Amino acid sequence: MHNTRYPKLQQIVPSEVCFSCDVCCRFLAADSPLAPIFTETEKARVVAAGTDPALFRPQADGQSAQIQLKPHDDFYICPFFEPETSRCTIYPIRPLDCQLYPFAIMFSEDGNEVVLGVDTLCPFGEEHFETETFQQHIREVIDYVESESVTEQIAANWSLIGDYQDTVIIVHTLTQLRNATAATHA
Repeated sequence: MHNTRYPKLQQIVPSEVCFSCDVCCRFLAADSPLAPIFTETEKARVVAAGTDPALFRPQADGQSAQIQLKPHDDFYICPFFEPETSRCTIYPIRPLDCQLYPFAIMFSEDGNEVVLGVDTLCPFGEEHFETETFQQHIREVIDYVESESVTEQIAANWSLIGDYQDTVIIVHTLTQLRNATAATHA
């Protein structure tokens, strides 16, 4: 198991905005491809904190696992999400997949590139996208994702790279990541 911890990534969306939002951690289908994916290390961390390992579905990369969603009202939620408070019960040890949001790592529409984008379903991202502060944060997230340790983790856990989503505004092509993943799962 790879024990490298990611460098620190600052969250741009203020907590009070997240707590009042009804987008994150909620899904329309039990088998949503957007449900959080955990690397082996991240899974081990939450299992050590008491999570049932049976809540994870292995992914195609053979390294990562996706959390199984649970029914709630007319939709599904992450089992770590408390709908009454809109809080994450594993926030300090949440996976990279969640740390990045409202940013998404995905394949381009034609599938030839790995790109980083901002999900416009996040009201904060959509509202603040054009601001200088958000544009600066985009540059910081690009540097973060392109750091050697994060690129290596994503390449090893390539199921973290999602399918193209038309709600995501592409902000950068992750050439290093595409090159690193091409040999892994071509």
